Amino acid sequence: MSHKFKRNYSLSRQQGNLYIIAVFALVVMGFLGTNLIRIEQSNRDALVRDILGTQAWLLAHSVNEYALTQFYPLNASSAVASNCDPVASGISTGANNVLSNFSNCSSVSITCETIGTLDGMSYFKVESTAVCGSGINEVQRSQEVWIREES
Repeated sequence: MSHKFKRNYSLSRQQGNLYIIAVFALVVMGFLGTNLIRIEQSNRDALVRDILGTQAWLLAHSVNEYALTQFYPLNASSAVASNCDPVASGISTGANNVLSNFSNCSSVSITCETIGTLDGMSYFKVESTAVCGSGINEVQRSQEVWIREES
C-alpha cells in the first residue's frame, strides 16, 4: 500500500514541474516573438526609407535633366545660358510638372546660381532638392549640375 502512495506522490510532483516548464517556454517564446516583430518593423521602415530615397534621388535627377534642356534646347545653335534668372523661373514651373509623376513626393525646389568666369568661361551651378515621404519616413535628396559655357 505504501508503494502505491509513493507512485501517486511522485506523479503529482512531476506534473508541477511540467507546469513550470510550460510557463517558462511560453514566456521565452513570447519574448522571441516580440523581438521578431520589432526586427520586422525596423526592416520595413528601412525598406520604405530606401525606396523613398531612391524616388527623391530620381526626382532631383529628373529636374536637373529638365534644367539642362532649358539651358541647351535641342533646336538652338548655341547655348542660351547667359544668365540663370530667366531660366530658373521656367525650370521651377517644369519641376512642378515633373513632381506630379512622383506620388510619394511632396516638394521639389531648384536653384540656379552664377558662380563666375574664369579663362573666358562662365560657370553656373544648378541644384535641385526633392522631398519624398512624410513623418518619420521623410527623406530629402539633392543633386548639383555644374555648367560651363564660353563667355
